[in-house]
Amino acid sequence: MKCIYCNSEKKLTSSDIITFAITGAKVTKSFVCDTHNAFTNNNYEKKFVADLNFFRNHLGLSTREGKPIQYEADILVDGTEMHNVKVSDRESLYAPKSVVAGFDKDGKKVIMAPMEKIEEISKGKGASLVDISDVTIHKTISSDSFLGFYAVHSIAKIAYEWYCYINNIEEFKEEYKEIVDYILGNNDDDLVDIIIDGNYYLAMEKLSEIGTNALFQYDDVDGFRYVVFDLWKTISYRVKICKTPRVISSDVNLLFFELYLYHIDGNKSKTAFGAFPLNGNQRPKFYTIQPSKMTIEIWRVFVKRIEKIMSTMILSINTIKKEVDLLSSKLKKYCEGKMDIARLLGFEDNNIVSVIEIISQLYLNKDKYDASKTFNENLPIILNLNGDTITRTLEDKRNFITKLAEMDKKGELCDYIQKGIDTFYEIYEYEMELTEYHK
Repeated sequence: MKCIYCNSEKKLTSSDIITFAITGAKVTKSFVCDTHNAFTNNNYEKKFVADLNFFRNHLGLSTREGKPIQYEADILVDGTEMHNVKVSDRESLYAPKSVVAGFDKDGKKVIMAPMEKIEEISKGKGASLVDISDVTIHKTISSDSFLGFYAVHSIAKIAYEWYCYINNIEEFKEEYKEIVDYILGNNDDDLVDIIIDGNYYLAMEKLSEIGTNALFQYDDVDGFRYVVFDLWKTISYRVKICKTPRVISSDVNLLFFELYLYHIDGNKSKTAFGAFPLNGNQRPKFYTIQPSKMTIEIWRVFVKRIEKIMSTMILSINTIKKEVDLLSSKLKKYCEGKMDIARLLGFEDNNIVSVIEIISQLYLNKDKYDASKTFNENLPIILNLNGDTITRTLEDKRNFITKLAEMDKKGELCDYIQKGIDTFYEIYEYEMELTEYHK
């Protein structure tokens, strides 16, 4: 095996083909030398990932150490604006271990913490009380995070390495010189564009889910082979890899693509979808646009897709188990009187509140659960959903939290949540047995 960038056989390292920071599914292979692995990471991927930290956090991704992703945002607290505040979850604002730090509109540093901590720092000078019952977090979605230099070069790296991985290519070949030079910064050719084909995105709506990365390869009428990379079911990039190595038939009326799906919960799957040619019997050529030529009108369409990350929770059994495990450990402290309801709910964290609602519905409707079917087949029926994601309005969330607060006052909340946890773990055992049966 040799490096797919330079043919070096020395110091080959394991490359995260799809950058670990944006996926729950590991895709690795030791076919990149340490020099070029470090080059792509230091020159592109670190900045690309940092720009996506806000979305990574809301998708439930974590650091390699399993800690929540931090991101910078602006917050409004009781009329006080704080800019460039580091946030990881609601608890980091409502019950910080140290202080919450940011800057005001004039660039002066502002800190927020419990009053005793503030008095210790300021010695009673310049401190004021604020009501933190309602904190508003504001984050601007920048097109550069998805279309800028670091983004498109990171995507090119992912596409090329995935292409080599899926086709068992284990050395650099001259036919890949153009894409390799682009990745290594040796040319400025436009090798990455954005698919803006409405029919394509309609197909992806049915085939993928929020947080999933999807890839496929295909040959186009221009004589080149491409890899398409769909990031989190938000925006799809088309990357030119090389000249197509085979003759394209002009008699194809319907073309099937093998779609590889890398899910947020670590699972991997494959499916296929068909596309009709755009022009007569020619192979399909997706409508695309160069990132630098993206219009405001088209970008607004992508913003709507990206915003779904903020209001959607992915309902796979593995992502929910991760949340239930954390909830279970917190519930024990709550039931022992060592934690109040605010901390139990993560100061009204969306994922925690949604998980409590889900497991409670599983308990209330456990007689409807069909153990011969998968969790994802059962859940839409029990929760009355159209797919494998859950979306709730702020009003829905507020009403449910009010219900939980009433149970807390009556001393009924501990038993209510524990029944849901026990039911979920029972269902999880069903799922593991079903999975083992189908292996």
